[in-house]
Amino acid sequence: EGGGLYIAERDGRVAGFACINGDEPAEYAALPWNGTKALVIHRMAVAMDQRQKGVAMEMMGFAEKLAREQGIQVLKTDTYSLNTKMNALFQKMGYQMIGTMQFKGKEMPFPCYEKILS
Repeated sequence: EGGGLYIAERDGRVAGFACINGDEPAEYAALPWNGTKALVIHRMAVAMDQRQKGVAMEMMGFAEKLAREQGIQVLKTDTYSLNTKMNALFQKMGYQMIGTMQFKGKEMPFPCYEKILS
């Protein structure tokens, strides 16, 4: 309904998805973001049989392209501390960790990342 769900397909099947929109969790307000207007990458996932095939990197590249097309120069995202693969992907893609936040009901913090597009 909101138009922010994006799907990566391989051979007619869903290989992965991400929600990308301008909605920021309330918990973001306390963090020292560098940018103002931003797109936020939410809930990215890759199908088990498509992992290690570049799907996540492709979706991250798509998010950057989408932001540029909308005249937005900042991307924000977060992931659970225990999600080592996503944390590594964000760092590999040039995102800078700007702090952590806590979500109610989760024991560990969520590192928050930002990328200023050039």
